[in-house]
Amino acid sequence: MEAKLKILTKQYDEAGTVDTIEVDTIGKIFEKNKDIYVVYEEIEEDQKITTTVRISDDEVSIKRFGNVNSLMVFKEKHKHLTKYRTNQGLFIIETETNKLVVDKSEKNYIKLNIEYNI
Repeated sequence: MEAKLKILTKQYDEAGTVDTIEVDTIGKIFEKNKDIYVVYEEIEEDQKITTTVRISDDEVSIKRFGNVNSLMVFKEKHKHLTKYRTNQGLFIIETETNKLVVDKSEKNYIKLNIEYNI
């Protein structure tokens, strides 16, 4: 089954600069062990990247693999260390989630609003 997914992230750095990223996509949706998974593909720098979004009761994880490999975990008031592997090298990023809102009120449409510090 397919579902529409909208992800809005606001990333704040130590200087207070905000980087806003918005993703609107359609992916395959399924449930497993009370979690919702949405899987979608995109092309970046002429290479395919597969993204899996896992939505739990109080946590969202976004796993990307292909040209980019990473696993970012968002849970309010928690820090997570992410290894972000690209063709340019390995980056290690620590994130602290300030706000996580999951809206599943519309059928087959999930909206995620994530704010975090790096």
